[in-house]
Amino acid sequence: PSSGPTPPALLRLSGDAQRALMASNTAAQHELWLAVEVANGAPCRLLLSNHVSVGGDDGENTVPLRIARDACGVAVAFPPDTDLGRRFPEGCFCIDPARGTTIERVAGDEVLFSDGSSRGLPFLTIVTAASRSVGFRITGHLVDAKGSDAREIAPEASRIPERERSERFWRDMTGPLRLQPVSSAPLAEDVAEIQEILPWFAHDALIHYLAPRGLEQYSGGGWGTRDVCQGPAELLLALGRWDPLRDLLLRVHRNQNADGDWPQWFMFFERERNIRPDDAHGDIVFWPVLALAQYLLASSDAGILDETVPFFHAEGDEHAEHATIWQHVERALGLVAARVIPGTRLAAYGHGDWNDSLQPVDPAMRERLCSAWTVTLQYQTLRTLAAALRQIGRDAHAPALDAIAVQVREEFQRLLIEDGVLAGFTYFRPDGGLDRLLHPRDGSTGIHFRLLPMIHAILADLFTPEQARAHVALIEAHLLAPDGARLFDRPPPYYGGLQRHFQRAETSTFFGREIGILYTHAHLRYAEAMAHWGDADAAFLALRQANPIGLQRAVAPARPRQRNCYTSSSDACFADRYDAASRYDELKAGAIAIEGGWRVYSSGAGISVNLIRGALLGLRQSRTRLVIDPVLPQSLDGLRATIEVAGLPVEIVYRIRERGCGPTALTLNGAPLGFECEPNPYRAGGASVAMDAVRARLVAGGNTLVVELR
Repeated sequence: PSSGPTPPALLRLSGDAQRALMASNTAAQHELWLAVEVANGAPCRLLLSNHVSVGGDDGENTVPLRIARDACGVAVAFPPDTDLGRRFPEGCFCIDPARGTTIERVAGDEVLFSDGSSRGLPFLTIVTAASRSVGFRITGHLVDAKGSDAREIAPEASRIPERERSERFWRDMTGPLRLQPVSSAPLAEDVAEIQEILPWFAHDALIHYLAPRGLEQYSGGGWGTRDVCQGPAELLLALGRWDPLRDLLLRVHRNQNADGDWPQWFMFFERERNIRPDDAHGDIVFWPVLALAQYLLASSDAGILDETVPFFHAEGDEHAEHATIWQHVERALGLVAARVIPGTRLAAYGHGDWNDSLQPVDPAMRERLCSAWTVTLQYQTLRTLAAALRQIGRDAHAPALDAIAVQVREEFQRLLIEDGVLAGFTYFRPDGGLDRLLHPRDGSTGIHFRLLPMIHAILADLFTPEQARAHVALIEAHLLAPDGARLFDRPPPYYGGLQRHFQRAETSTFFGREIGILYTHAHLRYAEAMAHWGDADAAFLALRQANPIGLQRAVAPARPRQRNCYTSSSDACFADRYDAASRYDELKAGAIAIEGGWRVYSSGAGISVNLIRGALLGLRQSRTRLVIDPVLPQSLDGLRATIEVAGLPVEIVYRIRERGCGPTALTLNGAPLGFECEPNPYRAGGASVAMDAVRARLVAGGNTLVVELR
């Protein structure tokens, strides 16, 4: 112990606290710290209890641990018959005491029980000698030998710039980006809270991208095809990180099936490449194509279409068919063309859409059920790909894509809207009739309004301005609650687990996530739709409702929750599905307490970063253009945001009149800056400026851009 590592400075608690405890990590070393100091009173013996996960969700976590004591500290190896043992046969993690910390005993779970008998639970316990100061360092060695240099003590000098490295790490995490409201503004505190959560959302988005898992899924996870093409892709787009986004897209296309589809999800590591489902929901095929098109628009990297990558083959890439990325896209578009409602261009439902709980009970419905939400995605993908091909000078295929999009729009208007209301689903009966589901005419499911197709129709410009206004009013009347925008006007009916229409929606006993019908990811798309529509107050409130910092000021019924991580859902505190069904109106009235759902593992964190930068502040950079399209409440007049443009610092000052959107003038370093107005059918569009014109005006040391809004 006398030669152990030196812990970081302790966090001391004030007042009458007997002990101060800190858990921390460093920016330079891959290690975690736990440190305890006795601030008042006699030295203490401490018991550290560590719950160790060595397997997945299949019972492997009850396997006894392999614990070894050595000169450095404690090492925990993985039993060979567990998931971690098979993946990392030489792997372990180590808990090393700091200088001055003495370990009296290392044991398993038996220390936790009064009779001293083990229950076979996967706990590592450590008892320390009495001391006024105790510290432990935790390091992982999945691929290193137990005695590798990674356990050696880092030189003390390496800790001197730790704060500087940490500050740079968090600054780079968000772009950089710094918000500074007028101190007297009514929403100044809300802006400060957005600034505070921003790097944490970026942190969570990077976890989802680099090592997909969450606090409730700590044993690991995979890339959901739909998810990785949203959160991580949108984070990298927002930060202008073209190279890692290019790599992400190539990885996704390497997992495309030879028939043109993708699996619903696939594993992150090559060693688990064959762990993947055999089918996918009807919307999955669109997401990689849409993400690729968005990348082309932002990066102008036409060369990616000529990159050759394999289609997925279970026996390895050497057995796979290889093709260019464009040929991969053509394979996907061919599948899209074949997988439609008979006699139309509208995408068929298949095995489901974004809401995993709404898979149909009757398999026959897959070919004739149409999700209006999937159609909005189909239309958006076709239009975005056509625009991208034109921008990079490969426009031979663009007219055909545009022509199909026109047909999809016409059939969307003619076949999926009735009585002025967009149906969540439309069933095309073999006799030619149409059945509306999740629509006011729906007499079977008990659900009359669905959020997702309405907001995505606004985002995809599929509604006329009059239709958009009417559907915004429907959302306000039927789909908003104190915690935000909900998936349906009420939960799906529950019949004791018996299935009538939708599988998991009618069998799940848990009232949360999609079943609880406030899924934060969808709520964020509502915020994006309100920004596109031009309702600055609604968009800003929606972002506040998704921010765990200061949440109770935005959502009065919210219970306290972890403040530094993205929460994937807003789960009302009902006892069960029956309680939720009978008292749902109380929830909408704000009389039911609300807790947070799963944490971290979601594409929503990356979407949040993109929305704060690209929708709230309206800052979207590509290689060739800078788009300035903010949507800000009038009470934030005078807001300042510091960003980097072309590698130089720029302070943006927002001058807001009544609407809070639609730039009327730009002034860069005191001189007017010309711009083109982007199209938007619902409001005045954003200002688009050539990057060359911006670079010509920027100066070293500091720049000021004043944005005048309507």
